[in-house]
Amino acid sequence: MLDLSLSFMNPRLPDDVSFRPCIRFKRWEAERVPSFIPPDGNFRLISYHVSSQNLVAVPVYVKQSISFKENSSCGRYDITIGPKQSMGKTTEGITGTVHMPNVVLNMNLTPTQGSYTCDPVTKVLTWDVGKITPHMLPSLKGLVNL
Repeated sequence: MLDLSLSFMNPRLPDDVSFRPCIRFKRWEAERVPSFIPPDGNFRLISYHVSSQNLVAVPVYVKQSISFKENSSCGRYDITIGPKQSMGKTTEGITGTVHMPNVVLNMNLTPTQGSYTCDPVTKVLTWDVGKITPHMLPSLKGLVNL
């Protein structure tokens, strides 16, 4: 039976932590070490946020461009995500969220990697990128209608 322990480089950074029930919560509270016996199959072990007050360097950069022709209700949208100083390693589990203005009616975008959804009510674009490898940067391009 496997018994695993993980460690964070800085265990004080994660906020709003939620664990899978297999995590030994008392050890987390005492030592800030997630310790567990893994269940069978794929599973999400921990979900957490890092507060902007902690000033953590995010391992990716985002380039975004929106351009419109004069007197047109249609524009081009382009967003690219890339790793910062990856040293040849892949960056995994990347999801981008963009809150679009209320004037956006719909979007017709094409991702070079991953998949996206755009909620027409909340105007939230969510792009599930997945892994980023340094040699091929994922982008999401297309038309935006106002």
